[in-house]
Amino acid sequence: MSDATAKIRQWLTYDGPRCSSLADLIEGFCHKLRSAGIPIERASVGAPLLHPVAQSSFVGWDLENGARQRWFVWTPDNLQDLHASPIYPIYTKGEDVHVDLTVPADRKRFPIGEELWQEGFTHYHAITLKFSDDSNKVFTAATRQTGGFSDKELGKLRSLLPLMTLVLEGFIARNTAQTLMETYVGKRAGLRVLDGQISRGDGANIDAVIWFSDLRGFTRLAQQGSAAETLELLNQYLMLVSEVIEANGGEILKFIGDAVLAIFPHGDDVSAAIAQAEAAAFSALTLHEDGEGRFEFGIALHTGSVFYGNIGGGTRLDFTVIGSAVNMASRIEGLCSQLDEPLLVSEGFAKLSARQWQTTGQHKLKGVDQLQAVFAPATKPC
Repeated sequence: MSDATAKIRQWLTYDGPRCSSLADLIEGFCHKLRSAGIPIERASVGAPLLHPVAQSSFVGWDLENGARQRWFVWTPDNLQDLHASPIYPIYTKGEDVHVDLTVPADRKRFPIGEELWQEGFTHYHAITLKFSDDSNKVFTAATRQTGGFSDKELGKLRSLLPLMTLVLEGFIARNTAQTLMETYVGKRAGLRVLDGQISRGDGANIDAVIWFSDLRGFTRLAQQGSAAETLELLNQYLMLVSEVIEANGGEILKFIGDAVLAIFPHGDDVSAAIAQAEAAAFSALTLHEDGEGRFEFGIALHTGSVFYGNIGGGTRLDFTVIGSAVNMASRIEGLCSQLDEPLLVSEGFAKLSARQWQTTGQHKLKGVDQLQAVFAPATKPC
């Protein structure tokens, strides 16, 4: 083993797993290859993902532009491109592909061949990366060197790829775990769980603006349509609400049937969290007003201290928020239909807000001893 190859193995073993991203890993690996005399000028790594939207992750690197990561949703057009790609035989059969771009008949086997030739590349290799679950991933390498990669250079590269595969598999496993956590429990909660807060009672009291929203007449809507139609309508509503909450710095904690529980945490700057929550609520109602109007929903906003952490029993836990402030938000939202108001806030929220709010009177809320003042926007929120 040459000293240069040994250094790359050492880097992959100790530094590779600590790279900040998959793109940084590929960038570092390719530059190490070049330092070892392997004239790689273009590379890529692709792998299917467990992800709620994207189905594949792809990192591309070239000498001029560095590395960048992209995510793909495989549309019919994208799938057609994949089937015509030199990486398709790897995914389906584990068969490596070599393309001599200097030979017209060879480079015309795949659409990318002519593109690479026009960019000055001479040889292209797609090499199978065998994962521990027996699935096939791919590493591609291209060079502009006259004559392509020598047998010795290609041998060095191939000798390093098994170790690279182990490091890559670790990245993908961690990304999958993080994606699952963020998808099912939320970004902040997911990070806490991955950091080890998985015991019952783990958590802390935090100050936050609480969002609670609910579809109006969902039972009636469900009875009127088929299961597929009901699911589509529910997803339209949840998508609308989710996007505005996350775009404004909030975190969705739960979908409770047709209800949404979210928080906008804050430290000393409660006004910023209130402004974020208001922006999300007004955006949701504006987007709904501009849409098809197939459903109605109510939103309640309240601010207070909540316990943010694990509750449950035995081996089944839930990362959520609990406390009187959560109950208050839920009860206020229940007034939206009764008062025919799409957005209501507590008195405490209204006093801290920079917006104008008008009282709807004093109301008796279930589980709350004293009458509570509840406020609606002074102007139409759309």
